[in-house]
Amino acid sequence: MSSYGALFRAPGFLRVISSQLFARFPFGMMTLAFVMHIQFVHHSYAVAGLALGADTIGAAISGPVLGRLLGKYGTSRVLLTTASIGASAIAGIGLLNAPPVGMIALALVVGLTSPPIQTAARTIYPTLVKKKDLPAVYSLDATSQELIWVIGPVLATVLAAQVNTTFVVVLMALIQVSGAIWFCSNREVSQMVIPSSNRKMGGVLTNKVVLSTAILGLLLIGGFSGVEVGTVAVVPKSLAGVVIGALSLGSIVGGLFLGNRVKSRWSLTWLLTLVLAGYLLIWVAPSDAIWISICLFIAGVGVAPSLGILGTAIASNLKAGEAAEANGWASTGQLMGYSAGAALSGIAIDSVSNTSAFLVSIVFGVGAILVAIMAVEIMSPARKQS
Repeated sequence: MSSYGALFRAPGFLRVISSQLFARFPFGMMTLAFVMHIQFVHHSYAVAGLALGADTIGAAISGPVLGRLLGKYGTSRVLLTTASIGASAIAGIGLLNAPPVGMIALALVVGLTSPPIQTAARTIYPTLVKKKDLPAVYSLDATSQELIWVIGPVLATVLAAQVNTTFVVVLMALIQVSGAIWFCSNREVSQMVIPSSNRKMGGVLTNKVVLSTAILGLLLIGGFSGVEVGTVAVVPKSLAGVVIGALSLGSIVGGLFLGNRVKSRWSLTWLLTLVLAGYLLIWVAPSDAIWISICLFIAGVGVAPSLGILGTAIASNLKAGEAAEANGWASTGQLMGYSAGAALSGIAIDSVSNTSAFLVSIVFGVGAILVAIMAVEIMSPARKQS
């Protein structure tokens, strides 16, 4: 924990990480808030699902594009513009009672204008701390993300029950705008100049580190979405959120206690093996909510440190101008993984059984380990910047 103390003493670091966490908080509320509100308005989970799909597709497209624009037009200009447009679309979903096509279109706009807060923050971090502290930085960043996914869904459901779904959606829009303003008000952000990349759009993917990071993120998050869908299908709905939260809790523990210690070239492989072990153990009692919670906690311990290593790999091996787009591609890979894992799990449930969704996670987990082994030299912490 001593290295984390050094991070908080670094000038500007606490301001940047806390403001980016607040600015990204709506993403933790968005899935449940959109589903609850759109289903309430149109009495259709299909419309809600299509809207979420449109949002995910939009975010997957915009990630690398907006990351690249950070260098071309400036961090604050891009973030404040996209946050304002996206917040207007979010508010439109909450207030306009648009027809189904309108809801889906607005959700697509939300995804396409998803402000690249995380991309900007991860590009700025290396300017705030020493290079030797980067593994701890990105592990702490990944750990802080879990707070969004633990608190966000709970807050969304509580506010929807106590007030209404419109209030939740509009609140998300307000947080997005105010969070972007707070983040951009930091001088570390407003004064940061990200050089424009000299490569064509997508050219950064020719870098093996970037490609490996995107694929590993896809497989890691794809495995998570598989157990999430499987848990919802297997355990009582009233317990599903708590059970899934065990994975995030494990991730927080892993990030805090392991994130600053993963310095071996094989660290990523071992952490991904721990994640897979948690998925495999589910099969001891795949219908028991308590046992699934324990297994997901075990799997979660490896998640934040793994994501931390992926973030460190980009920061350590690319210049700032290329790192912004690279972080966008990493986010796109994770979004694609989540969508693919959820879709395949749904098909497995309908075609085989409820518990078969856990098999999808195992396949993704095995794939992640194999890629990590093949990329061990590429992802090594000791590898020099190219």
